Amino acid sequence: MRLSELSDRGGVSVATVKYYLREGLLPAGTPVTARQSAYGEEHLRRLRLVRALLTVGGMTIQQARDVLAVADDPASGRHERVSVAAYMLGPRISPPQTSDPERADWDEVFAEMRDLLAEMGWRVSDGAPALTALTRAVVTLRALGYRGGVDHIRRYAEVMHPIAAEEYAVMEEYPVVEEAIEAAVAYTMLYEPILLALRRLAHEDVSARLHDTAPPDPPLSSS
Repeated sequence: MRLSELSDRGGVSVATVKYYLREGLLPAGTPVTARQSAYGEEHLRRLRLVRALLTVGGMTIQQARDVLAVADDPASGRHERVSVAAYMLGPRISPPQTSDPERADWDEVFAEMRDLLAEMGWRVSDGAPALTALTRAVVTLRALGYRGGVDHIRRYAEVMHPIAAEEYAVMEEYPVVEEAIEAAVAYTMLYEPILLALRRLAHEDVSARLHDTAPPDPPLSSS
């Protein structure tokens, strides 16, 4: 296919495709003439993946390059290739400095969360950004006097694992690694708002049932 067709099928402008080519996010096409190249289905798959990483995942160009480098590494297994994209998504949280008074609480909570996941049989890395994010959330909960005990977190984990298993069952239906990574990004970034919305709707329902009341009227617009 020509560049214009690749652009149309990939849902991005010709200028954007050329930009991705210049940045090395897309491999060069096969030269046909001095000024034209031909592109195949592999270019379309890569274009869709790049679009997902940059627009849905919100990654930088360098982060996208890092994901693609692992995706193209024959020494990496499917798990590593898909997981690296998940590691690049969202903000990365750093632990407090060693001299920070909060560091002792951080280390205690980190160890508790790591041990909890290990006890549940979860195979996760100590360097997983999500483990750091979990630690930060629990440290903050406890500092403010809210519930953040291990048993409380365990109940949330027990609910989330079947959801993750269902999502990854869908991802396994994509034999091509690029498509599996794209699906992982989509399920992570696009389904998180759905999970949050359903949780808030469940809060409203539980509160209404506890107080035996009808749903409240929506708030008036400030405009």
